[in-house]
Amino acid sequence: MRLLAYADRLSVPAGGRVAVHVSSEHPEVAMSVVRLRRGGSPRHHVDLVEEPVPSDLPVSSPGRVQHTTSGSFAEAELQRGLPDLGCALWFRPTAPTTDLRPLLVVGTLGLWCSATALELRDARDGHAVLARLETDAVRGRWAFVAATLDADGRVRLTLHRPGLPDEAVEAAGDARTVSGRLLIGSDGIVRPGLGATFNGAVARPVVGRAWAPDVTTALRDGADPLALLDIATTAALDLAADPGGTRVPDRGDLTGSAALRHLPTRGVPGPFWTGAERDFRAAPAEFDAVHLHDDDLADAGWDVDATWDVPTDLPSGVYAVKLTAGEDVDRVPVVVTPARHAAPVLLVLPTWTYLAYANWRTYAEFETERLDIYGEDRGLDERDRWLAEHPELGRSLYDVHSDGSGVCHSTRRRPIVNLRPDYYTPTTRGFRHYAQDLLLLDWLERRGEDYAVVTDDEVEQQGTALLDRYRVVLTGGHPEYCSAGMLDSYSAYTATGGRLMYLGGNGFYQVTARHPGVPHALEIRRGHAGVATWVSDPGEEHLSATGEPGGLWRMRGRAPNRLVGVGFTAQGFDKGHGYRRSARSAEPDVSWVFDGVKAGVGEVVGAEGPGLGGAAADEFDRADVALGTPPTAAVLGSSVGHSHRIGLAPEEIDHGYSAPPPGVHPNVRADLVLFGLPGGGAVFSVGSIGWSTAMSQDEGDNDTARITGAVLDRFRDHDGPVAP
Repeated sequence: MRLLAYADRLSVPAGGRVAVHVSSEHPEVAMSVVRLRRGGSPRHHVDLVEEPVPSDLPVSSPGRVQHTTSGSFAEAELQRGLPDLGCALWFRPTAPTTDLRPLLVVGTLGLWCSATALELRDARDGHAVLARLETDAVRGRWAFVAATLDADGRVRLTLHRPGLPDEAVEAAGDARTVSGRLLIGSDGIVRPGLGATFNGAVARPVVGRAWAPDVTTALRDGADPLALLDIATTAALDLAADPGGTRVPDRGDLTGSAALRHLPTRGVPGPFWTGAERDFRAAPAEFDAVHLHDDDLADAGWDVDATWDVPTDLPSGVYAVKLTAGEDVDRVPVVVTPARHAAPVLLVLPTWTYLAYANWRTYAEFETERLDIYGEDRGLDERDRWLAEHPELGRSLYDVHSDGSGVCHSTRRRPIVNLRPDYYTPTTRGFRHYAQDLLLLDWLERRGEDYAVVTDDEVEQQGTALLDRYRVVLTGGHPEYCSAGMLDSYSAYTATGGRLMYLGGNGFYQVTARHPGVPHALEIRRGHAGVATWVSDPGEEHLSATGEPGGLWRMRGRAPNRLVGVGFTAQGFDKGHGYRRSARSAEPDVSWVFDGVKAGVGEVVGAEGPGLGGAAADEFDRADVALGTPPTAAVLGSSVGHSHRIGLAPEEIDHGYSAPPPGVHPNVRADLVLFGLPGGGAVFSVGSIGWSTAMSQDEGDNDTARITGAVLDRFRDHDGPVAP
């Protein structure tokens, strides 16, 4: 890709400002603002619809290539020089390499490790080796290393691996004063691309004056370095402190503190973890490790090329900064939120889900494996193939790092190639996530609805103070990732008269938090349940941002059924289907939902749609009173016709000796649910991600759209109770 960009935010209130960061191989880049009316492309068989919007952006900007360097590490400044040096730390390699990677660097001196060696090196002489131990690094096993350089220039390098004899080597060197930076996991040299940083966990780093061998032994055994060394000339960085922060305090006086760059994984068990506690809040001293990755990324760090001052009177909606250079075009998404309440309907775009999938690499990296998933070759968006060649741009929460560990963080401050209105998703033969939610916007526009648009960020930050301004709140197609505060806000909204239309599937599913130190990033921990491409390592189930257990809200007693009447039950990507109307759907208190729909009780509605075809497609939610669906909820229909390629979610699979029922499991279905709440609140849920895509069939002239419109009209205009 010769042109790509990102904005410093995904949403901005009218009257706010957006900074745009651009990298271009072209000499000049044209800039404009467009309002996105509909996603699509020739490959989607639906045209992308956009309209120009006057803006204060420059007409063009000089092109220049900007680079990203990934890789997490810690960095501090020595407050004073040291006439000699002692340094030590515990480390657990997770991807030993043939090339040496930096463990701990102080000034020009550094400890480096590879799969076969451990070295103390001096950068003054082209990384001259002062001492070396030939040793096999064991992936996933803790080891302790210490090095001293005394005032006479004598060097001692020691390695301890639990269960094995200690190894040590001594050598003659040159005395020198050590000053400058203290770095953990990096040598401080910026190299464009994937970081040349250490992959693995580190714990208990100590830097100070040279010490005797018996101090090395004591540190190895877990002694407090400040009980052994002079506090004035010692750095004892406390990696266990404030796991949700981006700075590490120094218990000594040598540095003050260290900054953690690019969001390494924190709240990680260290070498002295007993296993008695899995929550780092219960035994913080045992969770004193940080897991570094060479593909961690918090911020691409590009320079700003232009800023857009959003007019105060610009209508709320989905816009894009459109960049054009030669035949290359990029549209950087920006949601403009309302400056003030002026509409009865609010659409919440699930941007936390967008970020969870941001730069998902599976399509190109596992292209062959996906043939089995789909049963056919659906191809891919060529941007994914390019992305596979650029690991420095960060991964999605569905990917694993280069060392095989799960990705816990995702940031919006980077180019996100699959967050584009013309992005083609093989999973659904076209539309999913952002491009799909633009179809819902198109439907609202065609109806002439008076609506506003916000994102998950605004709901998380403003809560019911935002939601209560609107008569009806609509979700996007896949609001999977949410915080406790977001769940609380939606529950409070419906409990006090708000009407919620959940127009998707697999929603309100995964425990998620905004990172407190890096607010443009999200954090999850997969835990050990649910549909997942990785699971948490032992002792790493709790979010460092909040301390709460990660995984599924269902496993914490907050199944989505409690909020919206349905919860995730199955997924599959072979073909979409329709819903068979229930007898309940014809009763007078709910039959209005089907006004204008010809299909009667027992007949199927919503069997057509683009992509997979049919409103029940992709991922499915079902009603279950045992999981929290209100007993009064009306199940208006259930999807039918699914094949054996549709699989139950892991948490839905039957346990015990009993054989599952023959044929397609009865829990493989999407349920159409309506229920009311005391105080006039109401919820309508469609039970499938594919629903809003099917609404676009025949330019919106279809039963799926008619049902949705009937509910929206009743929810918006009727003052009395609207649901059982």
